[in-house]
Amino acid sequence: MVTLTRYGCLSILCLMLLMTACGSNDSGSVSGVQNSGIGTGCDSPLPMEVQQHTVTSNLPNSYDQARTDDATEFDTTTFFVSVFLPERCPGDRFPVVIESHGYSGSRDSTPDDDGAVDPQKEHFPAIDELFAGLSHHGYVGVSYEQRGHGGSIPDNGGGYARVIDPEAETQDGIALLDWIYANADSLQVETENSGIASDFTVGLIGYSYGGGFQFPLALLDERIDAIVPNGTWHSLINSLVPGDAVKNSFVGLLCLLADTGGVVNTPAVARMCELLGYDNPDANTIRTRADLIDALNLDGFSEDEVIELFNRHVRHFQLRAAAAEPWCTPGDTGCTSSGEPFVTHPIPFLLLQGNRDVLFNMTEAYWNWSFFNQIAGGNAQVSVLTTEGGHMNPLANQVEGSANCGQLIGVDLVKAWFDFHLKGEDSAAYQSIPKVCISVADTEDAHTAAPAGLLLNDFPVGSQAAPGGLPARVDSMSVDVPTTTTDFVFAPVVTITGDNKILAGIPSMESITVTDTDADGPLDVTAVAYFGVGVQRGGDMILVDDQVTALVEGTHTANPNLENSHYLLAGVGERLQDGDQVGLVFYQRHVQYSAVVNPNTVGGATGLVGSVGGTELPPVLSAADPVTGALNPPNPYQVDAVGVEIPIIDLVRHPDAILSQ
Repeated sequence: MVTLTRYGCLSILCLMLLMTACGSNDSGSVSGVQNSGIGTGCDSPLPMEVQQHTVTSNLPNSYDQARTDDATEFDTTTFFVSVFLPERCPGDRFPVVIESHGYSGSRDSTPDDDGAVDPQKEHFPAIDELFAGLSHHGYVGVSYEQRGHGGSIPDNGGGYARVIDPEAETQDGIALLDWIYANADSLQVETENSGIASDFTVGLIGYSYGGGFQFPLALLDERIDAIVPNGTWHSLINSLVPGDAVKNSFVGLLCLLADTGGVVNTPAVARMCELLGYDNPDANTIRTRADLIDALNLDGFSEDEVIELFNRHVRHFQLRAAAAEPWCTPGDTGCTSSGEPFVTHPIPFLLLQGNRDVLFNMTEAYWNWSFFNQIAGGNAQVSVLTTEGGHMNPLANQVEGSANCGQLIGVDLVKAWFDFHLKGEDSAAYQSIPKVCISVADTEDAHTAAPAGLLLNDFPVGSQAAPGGLPARVDSMSVDVPTTTTDFVFAPVVTITGDNKILAGIPSMESITVTDTDADGPLDVTAVAYFGVGVQRGGDMILVDDQVTALVEGTHTANPNLENSHYLLAGVGERLQDGDQVGLVFYQRHVQYSAVVNPNTVGGATGLVGSVGGTELPPVLSAADPVTGALNPPNPYQVDAVGVEIPIIDLVRHPDAILSQ
């Protein structure tokens, strides 16, 4: 493992100089990730190639034998692997970068032609292209298919997808690490004498599902030297059912992706997709966690069984470490714990997350950053950059932007991160990586808006009253959203005076109560508040970064499923203007929480053709569309909130914030 010490640039002058070096186009720049010649130490180097392999994990492919087909149940799980080998001489040894795919995806088997990446390419496709070109830069790339995906399905001896179960998918990942080490000589992999068994130099990359696999693998296997998750989650139950309200739109899209991509899900997830998928005309009646659990209970799936699948990721390990408990129950299938308390270890961590990602928002990144920063003791090996890319919802007219934060080119920084932590190569690009960069490009047409990023040494949460912050708090707020509301209700928190004010970070509340104002009326539905940070600018209302938070009726002093202090909304970033009113905007219903509809079920209405994560979808509609609006039940409610706070930076007075644009 590389042990060089990184000296982060803490001064404004140093950061500005390094940003300039990173963003330039002279011969010293790596902007866009350029080819760096290798394999020149002999007369006849072997050419770059991609090899195809299978790896077998000694764990069953099904953890639900009573509910699956006996003909597709095995005591082992086989998955498919592509190995990208660089041009090489006999004595060369290379570090490894392991990639895995998004949900419904498959392994990457096609090398990039030249190892260069367009710095303006959309975020997720840019990460794919970066990985496919790493063999041009002196890395062995390994891409593998997780259970239930691609060719790694039960009919081929593969498994059922269990949503990155640390006792299933993660154990497959450990088997892959063992396989790479066992074949290190033939693959010309650089091994290490670190005191860790079967160690070699290795980093992880991937987005969405391929970001989620990295956390448990790195936490459970100390061979991992660096990780670069993109657009992924902290607690998947919170992502899919935030505030105990089902994120119907994106859950429906994910289930449609499963059908399109041929994912073979474990039975509980498969049934959930039947309930929330676009072929179920009643999907929009499942609006809350309780609704979903009740529906699954009817089919024999217990709440504990369902929640376990979606709640055993970063948050799970965080809680086990805090409680000094084993990460799993010894004796369970796939549990490798000896029964000793789970102990974390530092992991160099560079996370890229989309501001407008409406599946995994900025607050998920904040929770992950906070946890890994704590593990690292606050040193400079944990960084987060937010971008204008990620999971875009075509039903909300979202278009994905690049992997950049202001003038910081995401793919360059990812490569610099691996070069440093896997090769020991320092660079201006690596030194320009801040602790935090929050994209503050304009929400309107963000994918083409002028890039802007706010560089910080910490992650702003709530009102920023310290030097350099603009206090933005109201002690109490009461908002009524009646059935007659067809647009929104706005509740201001602060009016902006002058320029150089930037909204960036995580809004918070001390407590919030949602009350059903039709409890005695004819409507028999649970009230759900839908709200986000809004900016009233003249006659226009801007829903910042398209982010909507949902919360079921009741009183809450923390995010359901997370138990953190205060209630945290989805994080946002936006440059403000003189006269802007910043506050919260409330909706009776919203497209992000309305079911996906098959046009054929509503009289053959014309559907929208779009894509998610590069996968083309069949025509779909939203239950929020005027054509299908009757599918959305009326949802009147009242909100009473205490201690509403919004993070706003005064760029002129802040001691270390820098605007990169």
